[in-house]
Amino acid sequence: MLVASEVAATYPAPTMPETPPDPADLRFEEAIAELESIIEQIDGGEIGLEQAMVAHRRGRALVARCRLVLDAVEQELESADTDSPADAS
Repeated sequence: MLVASEVAATYPAPTMPETPPDPADLRFEEAIAELESIIEQIDGGEIGLEQAMVAHRRGRALVARCRLVLDAVEQELESADTDSPADAS
């Protein structure tokens, strides 16, 4: 029979991860870097099923943030293209 100290050594208590920043507060590059890290963790089998599902949800939020930023940049570029005169050459 295991005593409490042996149980604690064998089955350490899970640590509470830091609350990640809201994706809306991340720069595009930060969101991409975190997304790449999540993909590496899942692909590498570094996390269990439950953690993978949490990571998947986080990844979806990061992808949404990246799309939002890219859409805004695209609109700005299209606006700049229509505002600038065409080259006469």
